[in-house]
Amino acid sequence: MDIILTISLLASNRRESLERCLDSLKPLLVKIPSELIIVFTGTDEKVLEIAQKYTPQVITFEWCDDFSAARNIGLKAAQGEWFLYIDDDEWFDDVEEICQFFLSGEYKHYHSAHYIQRNYDNWNGTKYSDFSAFRMVQRYPESRFQGAIHEELVPRIEPCKYLQTCVHHYGYVKDAENRNIQKTSRNIPLLLQAIESHPKQVKNYIQISKELELAGDWKAAEEYCRRGLCVCRESGDLYSSGWFEAYLSYLVSNKPGNSSAILELETLITQEALTELICLVLYQQLIHLCREAKEPEKAVCYGYKFEKLLKEMDENKKLWEQQTYGEFCEGYIKTPDHLYGARVDCVACALKLDAQEDAFFFLKRLPWEQGDILCRYYPEFERWKEIYTSSFRKVFSKFWTDASIPSDASNSLREGEALPVYLLFQKALCLLQDNKTDEGVALLLQCMTHPDSDEAYLRQLLLKEAIRHQISVSLLAKQADWDTWVFVAKVVEELPYTLNSRIQACEENLKEDYPFHSLCLKKHRLRQKLSKGFPLWEELIQTLEAYCLCIMEFYRGLYHDEIFEVKNISSLPNEYRFASTVLEALERLEQMQMPEAVRLLGEALHIMPDMTGVITELFRQAARRMDNPALHAGEEFLKLAGQMKDTLYALLDTSQTVQASQILKQVLPLMPEELELIWIGQELIRRRKL
Repeated sequence: MDIILTISLLASNRRESLERCLDSLKPLLVKIPSELIIVFTGTDEKVLEIAQKYTPQVITFEWCDDFSAARNIGLKAAQGEWFLYIDDDEWFDDVEEICQFFLSGEYKHYHSAHYIQRNYDNWNGTKYSDFSAFRMVQRYPESRFQGAIHEELVPRIEPCKYLQTCVHHYGYVKDAENRNIQKTSRNIPLLLQAIESHPKQVKNYIQISKELELAGDWKAAEEYCRRGLCVCRESGDLYSSGWFEAYLSYLVSNKPGNSSAILELETLITQEALTELICLVLYQQLIHLCREAKEPEKAVCYGYKFEKLLKEMDENKKLWEQQTYGEFCEGYIKTPDHLYGARVDCVACALKLDAQEDAFFFLKRLPWEQGDILCRYYPEFERWKEIYTSSFRKVFSKFWTDASIPSDASNSLREGEALPVYLLFQKALCLLQDNKTDEGVALLLQCMTHPDSDEAYLRQLLLKEAIRHQISVSLLAKQADWDTWVFVAKVVEELPYTLNSRIQACEENLKEDYPFHSLCLKKHRLRQKLSKGFPLWEELIQTLEAYCLCIMEFYRGLYHDEIFEVKNISSLPNEYRFASTVLEALERLEQMQMPEAVRLLGEALHIMPDMTGVITELFRQAARRMDNPALHAGEEFLKLAGQMKDTLYALLDTSQTVQASQILKQVLPLMPEELELIWIGQELIRRRKL
């Protein structure tokens, strides 16, 4: 049986990822006549054992700081008609497309192929960039790898098949401690050496620009990017120059000084023969830069140019494949952060200009049907509502009043479609503002049960408005488990204190059916009262006690009784331990055991430092009370004080201010907190000025 495909893998000492890599290759090895060759460059015997489980063709290679030398060992041993190479820190998502490429015979019409390398920026897999990687080729006698680092397989013969198969790669994640320094410090010297030996080899400039940027040396990255662009211009390599122009736009856009970056990118667009794809990259950068530089007119102008060119590219799909170079591809342009980020920038700039038609043009091109993407822009929308209140309402209301929603925009809201939840929410607010209360409340309730209403920020918005308008929040509580209901803390924190009584009403509304949800809301309401209500002594003590009791009731409803035994106290949440300690301190204050109360409050402060403001005020007011002789006096003193106040008022009535001043001078130090005496003192001063 003829071998159709050789898969060559470099294995170093990455035992953690090697087996996942090999596991992802199984369907290829099973479905296609193929061979697996592993070139072992490491020293870990465990890695060697893993490799030998999958293939007898394991070639040991002594590492010599030359990736091409190692790759060529695998290429030399290959027997397949086609050759695919991969690293041990990569693994395929799904290889079915590659399988069908060979099984269908389609491979006979091509000489090379690309697939997607997804390079992640973080370990949780949420940030990444896609790179169109040239990794498969019809094998020829002259095929070889060149370049000591970031090696290149030559020759690259057309036609080329662009596959959408994705290989995952975490090799460039910037580690929190060393920012991937080990890998970068290895690569940069090798690349510098390669540039010195082969100053006209374009790929070395591409790779060192990326490595230097990864290492945080933006200035050097820009320098080598410019040098690589010069090499391309000298050789007439327009294809590679497109990559340098796009990457240069990225580098200059991220350094200080927006004006110079805008000028440079504008010069590139007007003076260079750029491909349409590279123009799109530059337009996206310019839109963002112009917004940052407070040049909204320019941002909107480039936004329209971007949309026009994007439409032309989508109408001629072949251009995407022909102009792709590395990570600069259709996927790069249409990555949500790039595509929708640019459109959001344009909307913001149009609103700033009060250009409502322009704002609506870009706004309707956001992915309204994709709630998981759109939700990241909700905070931005809410900022617009605060800054551009009138324009915001007029622009957003077009979604339910304007019948001119275009049908030719792929990511826009279609005429006749049901409103997405955020637009439904804004419509409800408009109705409420227009005193159409019944309709507005009905829509808000509809939002609460909408399939997309489970997004955390949207729930915060819904809860805020429900509190403002005194609408039952039971529907929100019904859909929110404990992990998500904690958003009430953020809501209460952001609401003005004037709505504290309305929060209490919502809390009461939940009490019967959702007691724990109610307790959670009560806890944050009382905390708001403590921090924003500025209560004085009696109210401060009562509110703090109620807050602590609420916390204890909350956690006692969540945990079994045995967890509250003294021996387990340290394992309880800080909030519970704080409440327990403060309640004990308040008891000591009532008993006038000040030293012990101070110690306990200090302990509570150590448990929850974010309660510093409340505890500090408690200390201040307690100290004032300790210095107030009236608090330590008996009933006879208080009776006498009352008589003295009556006497002072009588003296004032008869304008005997001298006598009144003499009596006040003796009484006020004994009752420094007595407001009536303070008022009398101020009245005497006023009369003295007359």
